This record gives sequence, C-alpha cells and structure tokens, in this order.
Amino acid sequence: MRRSPTFFVLMFVLAAGLFGIGSAFALTPIEELGRFLYFDTNLSTPPGQSCASCHAPEAGFADPDFDLPVSAGALPGRFGNRNSPSSAYMAFSPDFYYDEEEEMYIGGQFWDGRAANLVEQAKGPFLNPLEMHNPNKNVVIVKIRQATYAHLFLDVFGENSLSNVSYAYDRMAEAIGAFEETDELNQFTSKYDYYLMGMAELTEQEMLGLQLYNDENAGNCAACHPSTAGPYSDHPLFTDYSYDNLGVPKNWENPFLYMPPAFNRAGKEFIDYGLGGVLDDPMEIGKFKVPTLRNIAVTPPYMHNGIFDDLTKVVDFYNTRDVGEWAPPEVEDNVNHDELGDLGLDDDEVDAIVAFMMTLTDGYDPVGRFHAGGSQAIVGSYELRQNYPNPFNPSTTIAFELAEASNVRLEVFNITGQKVSDLLNSSLNAGRHEIVFDGNALSSGVYLYRLTAGSFTAQKKMVLMK
Repeated sequence: MRRSPTFFVLMFVLAAGLFGIGSAFALTPIEELGRFLYFDTNLSTPPGQSCASCHAPEAGFADPDFDLPVSAGALPGRFGNRNSPSSAYMAFSPDFYYDEEEEMYIGGQFWDGRAANLVEQAKGPFLNPLEMHNPNKNVVIVKIRQATYAHLFLDVFGENSLSNVSYAYDRMAEAIGAFEETDELNQFTSKYDYYLMGMAELTEQEMLGLQLYNDENAGNCAACHPSTAGPYSDHPLFTDYSYDNLGVPKNWENPFLYMPPAFNRAGKEFIDYGLGGVLDDPMEIGKFKVPTLRNIAVTPPYMHNGIFDDLTKVVDFYNTRDVGEWAPPEVEDNVNHDELGDLGLDDDEVDAIVAFMMTLTDGYDPVGRFHAGGSQAIVGSYELRQNYPNPFNPSTTIAFELAEASNVRLEVFNITGQKVSDLLNSSLNAGRHEIVFDGNALSSGVYLYRLTAGSFTAQKKMVLMK
C-alpha cells in the first residue's frame, strides 16, 4: 500500500512538532547548510528524493515506508538490497577499524561498514543508481548552485567553493555529516533517558523487561546493545557498533531479488554477505552492523533485509531461532550461537523486553508527570499530553491530568472524523492518569484523540504505523 500525499503532509506536520523540524535546534552555519542538503528533494534525478526520504524524522530517521522491506529509489521500480538503517546516533560510531583486543571489526557506516565515517557515507546515495540516481557529481553540484541556500554554501566554504565539482561534492558531504552530529538526530529524550535522570518511572512490565534485557542468562540483549554509557558517549547508545551474523533468513519478499540483471546479476540466487562481502573475508561473511535500539519502536521493518515487521517477532527470533520453526540463515557461516537462538524466555518475558524497548523512543514528555526527585507532580490544571510513543505500532500510552474529580471521556477518531474507539467514559479523581490505546484492529494512518472532562476539551494527533 502506497500512502497518499495528504498522509505525508500530515506526517511532516507531526514531525515538525516532535522532532525539531524548523528552529527548535540551534545550528551552526555548516550544520544549517547540512540540514538544507539533507532535506532537499531536488538533489535526486528525477527530483523527489532526499536523504530524509529514507531517513525521516517521524520514523526515527529511518525509512518511513513500512510497507517495503527495503528502500525504494528515486526512479519507480528501483530498490536497494537493504533496509535503510537509522541515521540517528550514527555520529557516535567510530571510524571503521579492527579491534585487536576484541578480535572484531568496529564502527564505520552502512550495514556492511563500507564507509569509514559519516562524511564518506553521505557521498554514496547521491550517485547510487538504486537510490538518488544522479549520473555524476556535476549534476548534484549544479543543483546546489541553483538552490536557494547556495549563498550559505559559499558563506561556509568560501566564494569559490562551488566552482570545482570534486571539491564542492566533498564539502557537501562534510556539511551533511555535520548536521547528522547535531541534537536534532541525537536527542536522548526517551522515557528511559528521563528514567535515568529520575524524571520518569518505568512500569512494572518495563522494569522486568530491563532486567531481562540486561541479564546474560535471559535476554542478554545488552551484550551487543548496552543499556549503560560506554566508550563513545556519556549516554547509553544501545549498540556497540560491532558486526554480527544473527542467522537472519533470506527475505523472499525483497524486491531487489527480482531486479533486472543490470542491477542484480544473481537474481533470486543473490546472497548478501554483508561485511564479508566488502572485505572479501570468509570469516566475516553474513555479518552486519549492530544497529542502535534507540527509536526502535518506530523504525520497522527490522534486520538488514526487512524480514520482520514488528518487535515481538524480532525478540521471538532471538529467543527461539535454534529451536523454533524458522527458515535457515541466508548465510550459515559465522552465525552467532553463543548469545542468541535458545534463550528460554516465555511469552510474558518476551512481551516485557518489547515493552522496555518501547521506552527508547525520543520525544517523551515528562512535563507535569514528575518532580526532579521522581515524586508524582501536583496537578493544578487540566492537560492532555502527547501520546507516547508516537508514531506507534501497535499500542501507545495517552496521559492526561485532571485538576479536580471529573466525568471523563476519551475518544479516538480517524482523519475523516469517524469514531473508531471509546477508550474511556467514567468518573476519575483529580491527578494524572494514563490509558493504553491498542491499534491492532486499525490500519496505518493519522488518528485524533479527544479528551472531555467537564467543560474542558482537548484534542491531539497520533500516527499508527504498521
């Protein structure tokens, strides 16, 4: 299903409020230039695709088209062979190197580490025939010379900086890399971040999930996705930027397998060797970069080939890969059998780990919920809060505050105004309240939720992405 233009307009409006599009983040001139370049849909051939098309704010800076397992190109019918990873928090990834002590490769960019750093990564998509489809660097630079922000490019890099195509192309990538290092992509504003600061409390299920996540005899997720600060940041990054073969099955729904020989000579026999294919090293085949789990709830599909469409399936796979009814690995060499495959988790424990990972979405609103010491805030007014997470799949939490005991009604409507759910219709005491909305029975789209409490009425938007 392809989404309508109206849907994407509404998504952009939502993103503007949640992810700082506009002036919410103070940027230096080079960062501002990088932002213009990142969002410029004229920099593809034909026009229509930007960096943000596959790394969108509303999708945690990953691909917003959840209906495809991999990313589509600027030309209709062109598809890459992989799902676009999030560009958020990739600024913390070290330059690609081999760790002699750990005996493994670390860092770099892309799923296969073929770019050493953010600047080198930014150079690739513009010239990739399956992505932005520009025939050469000159076409890109001519577009920048004609852009409304061309003067900013000259201000940042010098009055002759657009004259030499190779020099200008490198500076373009430098500016995009600078933007990707800003707080706009690296917000650290999830519920878990506020929990660490004592400004939010995790639910009983979320706390159980965190315990299982860290337990090396249970979920053991922290082995590769550490939940504590590490060598690259004072905040938890939920990745160690290493490479691993998880034994992911081949995704026969990947449209790249059916691309013409000009782009995929192997056809359906294509095998993605990941890091090993880049290094031509049999000890590394099948390994892909460990992604951050920050914003993981809003970045489906999952794995490099987009084979899983929800988090529960991912955790189920980690839990039962070696004992359940799963298809064989696409690459059977170097599969990690030490840290996953037969974890022995029950359904409640799987659900708890998923619930914890749902707390890693940026944009959490702690205002009105807790004092700095973590105690419940005194409610002095009526307030309807933004749902969290948002976008969501399939459930989200709606919080609101009541200044006094009230008859409360909470309703959900689709974008045409049709009511789809009566979430609440009862008398409640003064204070803060939360209710979980489950969108399993609904299709992807923009929904409105409306709170009525006595004479107080408020309404907000939320986005269900499946």
